Amino acid sequence: MLFSKPPKVDVARGDPLEAEAAAVVVPVRRKDGKPLIEGIAAKADKLAGGILTSAVESGDFSAKACETLKGYHGGRVIVFVGLGDASEKSKLLDDIRGAYAKAVSLLLDKVESAVVIVESSDGLEAREAVVGALLGSYKFDYFKTKDNKKRKLSKLSFTVSESVLEEALAIAEGVYLARDLANAPPHEVSPPRLADKVQKLFSQLKNVNVEVFDYNRLVEEGFGGIVAVGKGSKEKPVLIIVRYSGAEGDPIALVGKTMVFDSGGINLKPSQALFEMRSDKAGGSAVLGALWTAARLGLKVNVIALIPAAINVPSGESYLPSDVIKMWDGTTVEVTNTDAEGRLTLADAIAYAAKALKAREIVDVATLTGAAAVALGPLIAAIFTRSQELLEEFRRAAEVTGEKVWPLPLEDSYKAALEKKAPLADIANAAMRYGGAISAALFLEHFNHGKPHVHLDIAGPGIGLGGEAVSQPAYWPSGIAPGWGVRLLYEYLKAKAGK
Repeated sequence: MLFSKPPKVDVARGDPLEAEAAAVVVPVRRKDGKPLIEGIAAKADKLAGGILTSAVESGDFSAKACETLKGYHGGRVIVFVGLGDASEKSKLLDDIRGAYAKAVSLLLDKVESAVVIVESSDGLEAREAVVGALLGSYKFDYFKTKDNKKRKLSKLSFTVSESVLEEALAIAEGVYLARDLANAPPHEVSPPRLADKVQKLFSQLKNVNVEVFDYNRLVEEGFGGIVAVGKGSKEKPVLIIVRYSGAEGDPIALVGKTMVFDSGGINLKPSQALFEMRSDKAGGSAVLGALWTAARLGLKVNVIALIPAAINVPSGESYLPSDVIKMWDGTTVEVTNTDAEGRLTLADAIAYAAKALKAREIVDVATLTGAAAVALGPLIAAIFTRSQELLEEFRRAAEVTGEKVWPLPLEDSYKAALEKKAPLADIANAAMRYGGAISAALFLEHFNHGKPHVHLDIAGPGIGLGGEAVSQPAYWPSGIAPGWGVRLLYEYLKAKAGK
């Protein structure tokens, strides 16, 4: 269990309304607040006995984004879906993704095949329609035992080009991988088991190599942060390094926090905070998903994913508050809180990427601090960087994917707290209650050794914390981690490959 696949896909040929599929999805555009019943929508309406016209006239359907209407023709289901009339590109793309996800989700348990009509001359809009439909097809049903909980839909045909379909499918596969891993229970993906699964999975791809540092090697080579955090579990930590060689030159390093489970360690979390900690590996999940997509599509860029996988639980072997840890780069860290564990594993991996792997840029992705989630909620990630260029690159990527980021400052005056809280060592792993997300980012920055660095704190959207309390995207699965960040990282890497 690790990599579920989207439904089989192909390009629809001929008249999509006459295809043999059991269902058809028909988009309905909207202009000046009114539905446009024209073209394929008008033809489908006629086949369905005028149900769309009647619904519009009665006010029951206005083609707002994600609004749906079901009709029938010759035993086939016709799902009309509104695309809205957003004028802003980023909002339009999100409406398109959400609309197609919503329409397809209505068919998951009902039919085996469907034709999805995409009417757009804009390649990006077409791609995002397919991405939305495929993300709306996702079900995390590994452990369901009733047939009616399983996805019935097995094939989708799209009225798009082969190239659009190929890219959209690879993006969706990356998100599926990230969702599967982020939501997997810890017994399924202990660090050693995860390493085995990643090796088998990525061996399918060209120009990809996987190397695993087991526990003994981590100890021997001085990865003090990873070792300390994970040694309390009988399932010892590993460092998984996945290299994708797509071009010449130094690589971009993607580092993902991968706490298979985080109990808080000796500083045990309260009960209500424990349940969702299976998804404390959402950062590493996003990194693996993005690398999968980049490699599948053969992006002309070198990428190395670093996955420090560990389980943070209390035992007689666990690291303790007041321990002093010697990190891989020689920095000594005094432990003030064993629940500030992710930054310790990330710091070792970041330093290794900067010095040993000679990364030209480093991006770390982590469900790191509750402070970031409190500040920005369940839909927005905090982004920290000294590089205005990198900030703008991620902002542009976010405009495409709808995965929102908001910059928080790397306030230099807060660095003093990291030192003051560590009378026995160089710095402390946790120093401030207020400004906790900033303090954590400053801690990580200490280990980048001057390399351009982006830190994404995805504590809110990575886990989906409280996501159902707000208007979350229709292409997110309900109640579980959404695979946030795969598409954002892919767009960032795609832009790099195009330079």
